[in-house]
Amino acid sequence: MKTLLLTTVILSLFASVQMECTDGDIRLNSSSRAAQTLSSTFGVKAGRIEVCAAGAWGTVCDDYFTDVDAGVACRQLGYSATGASYEGLAYFGAGQGQIVLDDVSCTGNETRLFDCSSGSPNCQHYEDVGVICQVSNFTCTDGEIKLIGGTAAYEGTIQVCMNNRFGTICDDKFNSVAAGVVCNSLGYPRQGAIALMWSMYGEGFGPIHMSNVVCNGTEQSISQCQHTDPIGCIHFEDAGVVCKHTNASCDDGAVRLVGGSVKSEGRLEVCFNGEWGTVCDDYFDNHAADVVCRQLNYTTPGSLSVGLSLFGPGTGPIFIDSIRCVGNETSLLNCRLEEIGLSTCFHFEDISVICIDPNGCNDGEVRLRGSPNANQGRVELCINRRWGTICDTNWNSVAAQVVCNQLGYTNANGTAIAVPNSFYGVGSGLIWFDNVRCKGTEANLLQCSHPTPLSSSFFCTHSRDAGVVCPVSNKLNCSCQNGDIRLMAGTSSNEGRVEVCYNCVWGTVCDSGWDDKDAQVVCRQLGFSGQALPMGGGVFSSGAGLVLLEAVNCLGNETSLTRCPRRVGIGQSLCAHSRDAGAICLGQSYSSCPDGAVRLSGTGDASLGRVEICVNNQWGTVCDSGWDNSEARVVCRQLGFSNSLAVSVLGGRFGAGSGRIYLTGLLCTGNESALLDCPRAVSGVQGCGHSQDAGVACTVPVCKNGALRLADGTDKYSGRLEVCNGGQWGTVCGKDVSSDLATTACGLLGFGTKGAYSLNNALFGSGSTLMFGLVLVKQCGNQTLPCTLVVNGTRSQCSHWDDLSLLCTPPATAPLSCSTGDVKLVGGQTDGRVEVCLGGQWGTVCDDSWTDNSARVVCKQLGLPSDCTWRFGLPLLEVYLTTGDPHLLTIDAVTVASSSAKYGSIQGPIALSRVKCAGNESSLLNCQLVSIAAASRHYCTHSNDVGVNCQEHSSTSSPLAVEAYTSGTVVAIVVPIVVMVILVVAIVAVTIIIVVACKARVTRQFKFRDGNDTHPVIKDKEMDDVHCAPSDPKQSGEAIQDKASTKMDGTYERMPE
Repeated sequence: MKTLLLTTVILSLFASVQMECTDGDIRLNSSSRAAQTLSSTFGVKAGRIEVCAAGAWGTVCDDYFTDVDAGVACRQLGYSATGASYEGLAYFGAGQGQIVLDDVSCTGNETRLFDCSSGSPNCQHYEDVGVICQVSNFTCTDGEIKLIGGTAAYEGTIQVCMNNRFGTICDDKFNSVAAGVVCNSLGYPRQGAIALMWSMYGEGFGPIHMSNVVCNGTEQSISQCQHTDPIGCIHFEDAGVVCKHTNASCDDGAVRLVGGSVKSEGRLEVCFNGEWGTVCDDYFDNHAADVVCRQLNYTTPGSLSVGLSLFGPGTGPIFIDSIRCVGNETSLLNCRLEEIGLSTCFHFEDISVICIDPNGCNDGEVRLRGSPNANQGRVELCINRRWGTICDTNWNSVAAQVVCNQLGYTNANGTAIAVPNSFYGVGSGLIWFDNVRCKGTEANLLQCSHPTPLSSSFFCTHSRDAGVVCPVSNKLNCSCQNGDIRLMAGTSSNEGRVEVCYNCVWGTVCDSGWDDKDAQVVCRQLGFSGQALPMGGGVFSSGAGLVLLEAVNCLGNETSLTRCPRRVGIGQSLCAHSRDAGAICLGQSYSSCPDGAVRLSGTGDASLGRVEICVNNQWGTVCDSGWDNSEARVVCRQLGFSNSLAVSVLGGRFGAGSGRIYLTGLLCTGNESALLDCPRAVSGVQGCGHSQDAGVACTVPVCKNGALRLADGTDKYSGRLEVCNGGQWGTVCGKDVSSDLATTACGLLGFGTKGAYSLNNALFGSGSTLMFGLVLVKQCGNQTLPCTLVVNGTRSQCSHWDDLSLLCTPPATAPLSCSTGDVKLVGGQTDGRVEVCLGGQWGTVCDDSWTDNSARVVCKQLGLPSDCTWRFGLPLLEVYLTTGDPHLLTIDAVTVASSSAKYGSIQGPIALSRVKCAGNESSLLNCQLVSIAAASRHYCTHSNDVGVNCQEHSSTSSPLAVEAYTSGTVVAIVVPIVVMVILVVAIVAVTIIIVVACKARVTRQFKFRDGNDTHPVIKDKEMDDVHCAPSDPKQSGEAIQDKASTKMDGTYERMPE
């Protein structure tokens, strides 16, 4: 009895573990401010609806949700359905997790929300619905008023009672007279009441009771005013009020500036009824700004107004809209105003004001910041005695020269450089304007044509602050003179990143258009003779400072790089330093390696490897762009090998080199004596990496060109196809080969062609040397074979994982035991160990990566059932017992582990491993496969042989019934008494093992007897849950999965033991 009790407890624990809730339960999430406000103000229960499904909480979409549906939810929560209402669009906050229900439609009589009809969810969480439930018999009087959302009792969104239910008022025609009626009913004065529009204190709840409210001011209740039904109104238009009260913290009409870096600037806020609010920027101009600054005791005129919430958006009411001032008023209240509070603006339109700072700079002054050198930096300009920056839109050297002249940099060599994109760091504070247009004759920057300060720079940020580099006199102590050149970051003095001096500043050169002639001018200017190699793409590391030159187009005879034509002005380049140009100046010899010498690396074989070339005493590689046998012949001749067998090799086949990549785009004819003598199609090596290092094979021939052979096969009729080219064996790229290549190749090898098969997945292991393309020639005349094969050069886009594998058959005179690709089951007619035919020989399949999709392909290929889905299995039962999750998976054909006891022993080969099928292939060989060699040499043994079960079972033969949970339906599990007894015995045994072993876990191997086979079976309670072929709706399926776990996408995956 104690054992039975213990077993019952264990079952209960298994059934409840990891279950957060019971399916169909609902709850209210009342964590939002809106829910808490409603609860404290009206004594209701409100919040976002959350529903339990599959043991986890989810939300409900607001599509078609009504008050009737809200009533069902409130009743299920234990409250009255009377007076229940709903709020959509995540009024109580957006939830998380699954959206469980959508398109809910209740009659009102249901006891649970799950009992109502619903559709498949297609919502987002911003559509989460919430409900408001009445706690008791709630009553209110028509016209009764409450304010919500404000910070005090005298302000907020209006909630008015009508028909025993609180709701809101639409702001159409709502004005201060109506606001006075509302405030009077709350005990505040009628006079001074302010009406607010557009749910300024947040949206209300419940129905919108009234619209177009018109009061004469004598009414005792807002319900006595004239009004209409709220046609077309939404809660975004809920009306609000600010009532006059005695505890005012500020005087009506008082102003202040908020959010600025100094007291004289900020977002304008004005006081009414003791409440601070903002001012809309509509029609607000500098005259109105002068009125504000005069109120704050700053000097006027000269004040600036800035819209679009320059100093950040405010909160609370927007009191003033469309104000018009002359400029001499003593208070904003003396300007022409619309009705206080009736604003149609948003807070992103809050106006800001900048008053003249008495302690600031002098208007029109400029200064440079962000650089240690006095002649360069970020331009800052003084307006209204405040420093601000300039946006770089249309910023050019003419405007830069005006700044430099203003700073005293006159009678200097060179011209000013305009520097964009906040090169000297981002500024702070205000950005005065953009689109500065100067003629060059102006005495200061403010005399240049420019927009009104702060009127055009809204879309500029400090990341676009303008800067300058001013020219200096040669008498100044500069580290360099205009036009000087130097090479930086090289390993020797004759190579490096090109840097040029201008206005006492060193800068780099962009590699756009950088070529041999440009590099030649640099090297000549530095005193080198001989060839010059242009280098781009930041080969010599990225520089710092300005990129002074771009699109240089030298003729080659210039004496200085700055004298070369260029398409971009000095300092106007938008290039990044990752494109800094470099140069290598030749003409000097070194003892370790002479310029232009070549060698082969990466193989240990002097005649085969990665090409490396010496430049300036440094070895580097060659990019394979444009690399072919012509370049290979030049390299082989330079190394002393016969060029007739030179073969080019692409794609870093001999490993990635190190150091620099010196050459790319070579156009050798094949007759040159050295690689450096070849012309080049492009300069620099932009876009090349060491994965593209070029190689060659210069070796003595070991085979006859065009010969074929099979390597590493399981017999002489199968293996990796290799072809001789350039006297060397290489593999064949299996990509895009023709379908009849296998037939042709097997015929050329002297093997049988019937059933010949090719695969492009290195089935017999990857090669390690060259790789060639193999082309099938169709015009074959009257030859016996259908056509011939022609080598098509090396393939850089392939890897040895793409090596072509060939499965031929014995000659026609030899008997064939099977055809390549055939499959069979050993051990039963509909279940057994899977064997596949390769090269006329049967072999097994390793179970690594084997899934039900692969099993399905086998069953389909054998013509056995593969279309009946079945919910079953002990692995599934274990998951249910440990999680309580009744989701069951649907699979078609079932994997089983074969064994010598069940299917007999085998001594033959293991044919395939890591078979990965999609499930729709017509043959197992059409699936993704991995090396046979890997299967037999590494970890696969016949204990890993895979099997399948394609047998159909009737629904009456299953001893265990489980009803599947689908589409949000609560699942019931019905277990026959006989099976339960067997299950109890099994669990008792497991319990004893736990007690003895302490740390052992419950095994997943529960076994039941059914006929002669030992397998777990689960039957659906209702036939609708068994998805079989349409021809037989009563047909059920059986599935057996070893070492499996369920996944949410309805498949199985292997679990570690």
